[in-house]
Amino acid sequence: MNEDKNISYLNKDFTSFKTALQQYAKTYFPATYNDFSEATPGNLFIEMSSYVGDVMSFYLDTQVQENFLLYAKEKENLYAQAYMMGYRPKASYASSTTVDIYQLIPSASGVPDYNTYGLLIPANTQLTSNSTGTKFITTQQVDFTDTGSTEITFFDDNYYLFKKSVPAISAEIKLTTITIPANQKFAVSNISDTNILQLLNVTSSDGNQFYEVPYLAQSSIFQKGINSTSGSDGVPYLLQLQRTPRRFVSRFLSDNTLQLEFGAGVSNKTDSQIIPTADNIKAGSVPGISSITNNYNEAAVYFSQEYGLAPSGNLQVKYLVGGGITSNIPANDLTIIDTSGISFKNTPGPLSSSVLLSVISSNPDPSTGGRNGDTTEEVRQNALYSFSTQLRTVTKEDYIIRSLSMPADYGTISKAYITQDFNKNPQETVAYSLPNNPLALDLYVLSYDSNKKLNTASTTLKNNLVTYLNQYRMVTDAINIRDAYYINIGINFDINVSSGYSNKDVLTNCIASLQDHFNIDKWQINQPIILSDIQSKLLQVKGVQSVIKVEVVNKQGGTYSQYGYDIAGATRKGNVYPSLDPAIFEVRYPNTDIQGRVVVS
Repeated sequence: MNEDKNISYLNKDFTSFKTALQQYAKTYFPATYNDFSEATPGNLFIEMSSYVGDVMSFYLDTQVQENFLLYAKEKENLYAQAYMMGYRPKASYASSTTVDIYQLIPSASGVPDYNTYGLLIPANTQLTSNSTGTKFITTQQVDFTDTGSTEITFFDDNYYLFKKSVPAISAEIKLTTITIPANQKFAVSNISDTNILQLLNVTSSDGNQFYEVPYLAQSSIFQKGINSTSGSDGVPYLLQLQRTPRRFVSRFLSDNTLQLEFGAGVSNKTDSQIIPTADNIKAGSVPGISSITNNYNEAAVYFSQEYGLAPSGNLQVKYLVGGGITSNIPANDLTIIDTSGISFKNTPGPLSSSVLLSVISSNPDPSTGGRNGDTTEEVRQNALYSFSTQLRTVTKEDYIIRSLSMPADYGTISKAYITQDFNKNPQETVAYSLPNNPLALDLYVLSYDSNKKLNTASTTLKNNLVTYLNQYRMVTDAINIRDAYYINIGINFDINVSSGYSNKDVLTNCIASLQDHFNIDKWQINQPIILSDIQSKLLQVKGVQSVIKVEVVNKQGGTYSQYGYDIAGATRKGNVYPSLDPAIFEVRYPNTDIQGRVVVS
């Protein structure tokens, strides 16, 4: 759009200036100058003046155009306007994949001794591509003493082979040192590197950490707190809000240099020690002059009035670099793993050396998503979108997306559904009569267990979600976090098989097709089961002549959901509808809960 649009603020060019000057001379100096032929000296001066006017008009039009995000062409101007709109341009995009990490566990009395020999592989463990040398890091910790989601295979009489899968991104951790002069307000320092992905931390020489914030006036940051009950509720960290006087902002410049800017304060007080009393707020006002219309704001009063402390001396910056189009690697290529940070979680036995040497890695699928940074048009479009949202949750869809995007360190919301308040108490699922709050919304959530089965979200997870959403919700919104229901079902079907096809092969393919159809990632809360879709899936399997029967049955109790459901009563016109209370259907064990038969008609 910007290449086809040019704003003409003055709408003047060489010809229009020349015509205007000639007309001016004819009007005001008819007797003094009347020879307007091309070869005259007077026409030379007119054309020189027209040339100067044309150039100045061009630069004026260009400067005006660069003030509009929709039409700006210069990358530097686009970046500045993008930050003003709340969008942070990307210098590079990391490629991602899933890595399988293996280790051998010695056998003790015929069972794997994982408590003794289980390894702890920390997050940010370095992996290297065998073919291209591209660096990857793991994004989560791997604990082989936790057998949940672990694939265990008999290796030989002395060992078992353990496998865990972990996400990895194309990145490498780097360190650099920047120097900030003493007593410099709003100090700025640049990091010149290629494909910078993210800042990890900034630490001063005295060990104090500076925290990145979206803008210097914001003093609150999300901070991790160790969850002492993480073993029971699956939430590694508690999400906490912390005020900090040591903060900075970062922004990418048009040359992909990362710029850091710090505050201007020199006070030793933390933000929490500065109380916004009436006297503090009025400090600095001119006596005797009315201050009724003064623009008092939280940034100028509560946040130490100095936008964070100004650092001095050396700062160590840790950051990630990587990504780019060349970071997309083929499958089975991440076979080089750095074992220097790997350790035993517990005191190991005599076979520890051989166990450490047994660690290997591989990526079963190619890595994808790596590409170069934003183009100018991408910066423009993303900034326009960012301005309309401004990190606020306004619509119901905003709340769902924000809930699902909470960082996994604080627990993962797997399913979310939002509707108007149904007169229930927050954090409860039992209804009773209360006046309806027209501004309240009910957010129904579910989580996964370690085997990716639907589960009720723990209290810790919901508390983290409350803290997370409070930073983005509108001040007039009230959000009630509630538990959704999950209904476990099974699928029974009968089919006819065409002649010339193996009954066993066709039946296996039918079950695989329905397993894909009922993959829990594809299902949402309050989504009905359409029986005709199941029949269509079966008919698309090669060798299926006809579908005789499709039956949905309820699975309840034991390892299934505690809630029973009347499938027959909920079926209307070939559709199985969920309950009035928000609920989701789940085939909990696809390998056994989907059963089919080949019948002869």
